[in-house]
Amino acid sequence: MNSSPVRPVCVFLLFSMFAAQSTGEISVRDDLQNIVQIAAPAKRIISLAPHLTELLFSLEVGEQLVGTSRYSDYPRGALDIPVIGDAFSVNVETVVDLQPDIIFAWSTGGANRALERLRKLGYAIYINEAKTISGIGRTIVAMAELVGKRERGQLLQQQLQIRIAGLQEANAQLPPVRVFFQISDQDLYTVNKHHLIGQAIEICNGENVFAEETIAVPLVSKESIVMTNPDIIIISRPNKGSVSPWEKKWAGYAGFGEKLRWIDPGLISRPSLRMLTGIEQLCELIHR
Repeated sequence: MNSSPVRPVCVFLLFSMFAAQSTGEISVRDDLQNIVQIAAPAKRIISLAPHLTELLFSLEVGEQLVGTSRYSDYPRGALDIPVIGDAFSVNVETVVDLQPDIIFAWSTGGANRALERLRKLGYAIYINEAKTISGIGRTIVAMAELVGKRERGQLLQQQLQIRIAGLQEANAQLPPVRVFFQISDQDLYTVNKHHLIGQAIEICNGENVFAEETIAVPLVSKESIVMTNPDIIIISRPNKGSVSPWEKKWAGYAGFGEKLRWIDPGLISRPSLRMLTGIEQLCELIHR
């Protein structure tokens, strides 16, 4: 039986595939579906968002960070890493001097122009935008692959899934509570059901009074909040010892002072593994 000739293009594709395997090249897709490739697990890492810094420490590669972003204040070791910018701006020349193997950045930030310059210079960049709480786990797995911590990443993802499932099950048995979540202690910004905090409220069997808003982070009025008549008001602010202008206003509004609760934004607003602790605290605030 005559065999048909192997087409050169097939030979090329097979050669390319085996060549990539033999060199150990790592290839993943980031949250924007861009392909991110590096020749070997990253040893020099830059993080351009506090939650990404936290995730890298969770993956046990914090000592490999050569640059990080403003407000990267957790864990304690993050404070010892040079700050080279933030989610919205970064100094390209400083990054070039640091010669990172991989840059982890946040899509919601405004440093897109600088990141595009760095990409054109040949730097590998992973863009993160976890839109769901389960998406945090997928981010961990992808980041773990790029830094040579595959097993650690898979373990952390499994632990996240188990804890979220446990919280959902435990709180499903409790009566629902109507919640207004105020993400700023200065203005009346809140979240809809698609925002990560909105998803956390649902996990706790809370009823977000602004769940159906079309904007993820809408600015609402005091009158609209009063009309929804929430059972509790949870205000996100870092220091419970201080009193914000809106807390004084709520306390002076008939029947609303006793509805106030507080939560640390570092626990509930950063899409890192600490958000699990934040969700646990949120559930306790809702159902206490």
